[in-house]
Amino acid sequence: MSTSISIEIFLSEKISGMAILNKLEKYGWTYNDHGNVAFLLIGDNDNYDWQRTSISKEKLLGILSEKEKSGELIGVVMTWEDTNIGGTFLIRNNGTFLMSPDINRRFIDIEGYNKVTDLNWYMTKLLPIFSSLLESFSYQEHV
Repeated sequence: MSTSISIEIFLSEKISGMAILNKLEKYGWTYNDHGNVAFLLIGDNDNYDWQRTSISKEKLLGILSEKEKSGELIGVVMTWEDTNIGGTFLIRNNGTFLMSPDINRRFIDIEGYNKVTDLNWYMTKLLPIFSSLLESFSYQEHV
């Protein structure tokens, strides 16, 4: 049985997807996915056919920028600093993005049930980045 988790962040004003990625990166998020990068290709058309490869950061950002210019959903894997903890980020062109913490997910132990996501760990690494722009956020976890 799989678990589905999502953290969705709504910003009070529309900013570009590339600006969102830039803010995430400046705060400590990286494009490192176990030594590679993972992203959705141009023209993915909601197939979610994730590509994992070894390309330069500049080439990755060029692809993501082209996706944004084409009005496509930006999809990229990011991890926190050197922890290898992170997930998939889906950035819409309306100032919202969704993060699924699916890479080495952090857990809390609740009465012997240790499959609940440590939401505090993720929120302390996401919300401060957008504090002045934060409109709301939502969290869902289906176990």
